[in-house]
Amino acid sequence: MRRAFSFCIVAISLAACAPISVTISIGNPTPTATAIAFAAPSIAPRAQSTPAAKNATPVAAPPATASNCITWLDASARIGETVCVRGTISSASKDAGSSTFFINFDSSRTSFYAVSFRHTWENLRGKCVEITGKIVDFRGRAQIVVENKEQLKECS
Repeated sequence: MRRAFSFCIVAISLAACAPISVTISIGNPTPTATAIAFAAPSIAPRAQSTPAAKNATPVAAPPATASNCITWLDASARIGETVCVRGTISSASKDAGSSTFFINFDSSRTSFYAVSFRHTWENLRGKCVEITGKIVDFRGRAQIVVENKEQLKECS
């Protein structure tokens, strides 16, 4: 009596299965194995998502330019450093009942933002700006405190 079995061989680099024909005969203690040719599957790279993409709908960040600014998406990794941060403003508004002016680069309320306690700006929404200052952590969120108007300028 003969039986044919198929086995999967997992190659670390290909992660593909290859059928193998094994013949076992009653009375013959040594089975014989024959590999069957197959076509290797094509493996396409998977797209990777960023944490910001999972939790928010961010406005596209422009690439860093010759001005040596980083994008607002990279700002939280630079806490403690004085840098130029570049991005397109999602919203900018004065907090009701106070002098606090918030500049947000997305609507998640968890990503980098800028705040000013002395100054306000008109019509920043949708504009690309560069903000220079020391990035600090405030309640788990990266921010720059804008103390003078020269710290914020429109992208060139």
